[in-house]
Amino acid sequence: MKIAIPSHHRVEQLKKKTLKLLLKHGFSEDDIYIFVAPECYEMYVNEFKNVILSRDSICAKRNHIIEYFPEGERIVEMDDDVEDILHTKKDEKNYPVENLKDFYEENFNMLRGEVPQKWNGDAPKGLWGMNANTNQYFATGEDKHKIQLCSICNTTLGYFNHKDIKLTVPEKEDFERVIQYYLAGIPILKRCGYGIKTKYWNNKGGLEKQYDMDERKRKQRQSADILKERYPELVYQRERKNGIVDIRFRIKNNKN
Repeated sequence: MKIAIPSHHRVEQLKKKTLKLLLKHGFSEDDIYIFVAPECYEMYVNEFKNVILSRDSICAKRNHIIEYFPEGERIVEMDDDVEDILHTKKDEKNYPVENLKDFYEENFNMLRGEVPQKWNGDAPKGLWGMNANTNQYFATGEDKHKIQLCSICNTTLGYFNHKDIKLTVPEKEDFERVIQYYLAGIPILKRCGYGIKTKYWNNKGGLEKQYDMDERKRKQRQSADILKERYPELVYQRERKNGIVDIRFRIKNNKN
């Protein structure tokens, strides 16, 4: 299992959050790869072990991760500002996953049980993820495990590397990834009752270092427009009061 972290001008946050979390749970630095743009390569290479000279945009970095590792490699992508992964059972207090390495292994094993039925003799393929936040409102239901359209957040997700996946939108690339897996007939696992603890829009660095909030809203809208035009039968848009445009999946009869 390899951990891939796309990062941008967040050396200290990476140390205090995602890297600290991974080391706490027994991950080896040998298996942690940090993908950074040329402009901030020097600030990272002197601080971390496996720093990969990558590309500028987050979408391009995610594509580079797919290209970098071999077909079928087990990859967990994590953003650089993840504070924890929490159990989010309804009507109970949230609490951290006890052993993150075991949790990731369990997710891959759950996918592997489905993979041989779909990909006889080929490198395994599959995608897993969880809720984007720790709100208990989203903690209901059983784990979803099929060829399906469901929200899988890029902040922390895992997959058997599949080099045919190519992300193209500047934002909303998590929705585009799910759509590509769905259309390719590849199993997707969503773990209900788990959420990602992070501040998303309020952390310094990252996308906020590349462009301001107004520009990010513009890119969000641009990406939503592209996905709606490209996949009108699969997605629709919804605009928040603050001007951010969200993508939602249409209700589909998911494939068996």
